[in-house]
Amino acid sequence: MYADSRWVMHDFPEVFRTRDYIERGITRHSLYHSKRFQQVLPGVRMDLERFDRRPVPAWADTDWLFDAQRLRAALLHYPDIAASHALAARLYGWPLPSNWLTSQLHVSVTEPNCRIRLPGITLRRMTTMTVRQWFSLPILAPEEVIIGIAGDLMQRDLVKICDAAVGNWHGPPQIGLDDLRDCIRTRPFLRGRQHLVEAASLARPTVDSPPETDLRLWAVEVCLPEPVVHPHVRSRLLGRIVEPDLGYPDARLALEYEGGHHFESKRQRESDLRRDEALRAEGWTVLHVTNNADYILLEAQIRDHLGLELRVRPGRGRGGGC
Repeated sequence: MYADSRWVMHDFPEVFRTRDYIERGITRHSLYHSKRFQQVLPGVRMDLERFDRRPVPAWADTDWLFDAQRLRAALLHYPDIAASHALAARLYGWPLPSNWLTSQLHVSVTEPNCRIRLPGITLRRMTTMTVRQWFSLPILAPEEVIIGIAGDLMQRDLVKICDAAVGNWHGPPQIGLDDLRDCIRTRPFLRGRQHLVEAASLARPTVDSPPETDLRLWAVEVCLPEPVVHPHVRSRLLGRIVEPDLGYPDARLALEYEGGHHFESKRQRESDLRRDEALRAEGWTVLHVTNNADYILLEAQIRDHLGLELRVRPGRGRGGGC
């Protein structure tokens, strides 16, 4: 049904077709004038006093719940549709450019004569499509979504989405990296195949967050060796394996990206300190990276530790060029 093991139950107001109000014992006056019955889509309302309990991802925010509720409303009109394109990417929890975070519902069907004339819904007709159930919602398979949105994304954004799909950001991988690459390689008549091939070649499994992807890609852009994602370090201090975000095992250098939650959560901060102590006890150097990091200084620190010459370049920031 769904691959994400981190889920909770949520009570959704029941959705129903407006024309079915009599069968539900609702008067026409109440339907249109009571605050209890709110419109979700034209022709579909929800009952704020009757609920369906359904599983949702533990990470789901109000926007995710809103998307899910509106998709269920659309399914009452068009039962053969499945979430696709940006809607599917949002429901999978992938990191998207800000201009993709809209209320537009993108759906697909295989029926060539299907028409949808509701505002806020974009329909795509497909010859074939692979549909899976994701938290009780019909949605295109991850590989089909990635192929469908690739042409509208810059390479860095596409790599982040691939990392999220094959990594651990929102739970277990939604597709294996080898499976994704095979699908891209073997899909017939695929437009923009090279763009997809290049993005998939830069994707790595087990990535935990988009900032880690950004940090890894930045290192490559400034001509540093690509750091390893979650290198395994046997800690005698903790008696277990420790895995920094990124690292250079041969040089015993770890890169740790620290987002806001690392500073806001006492438990997280204590865990970070134990990890750093364990790494240092094994002879590792740990460099911490935040959103406000000085990347010129960071590059110099990495080069110094790896014994590489400093690059000479104008300006400051993340940009590079070898």
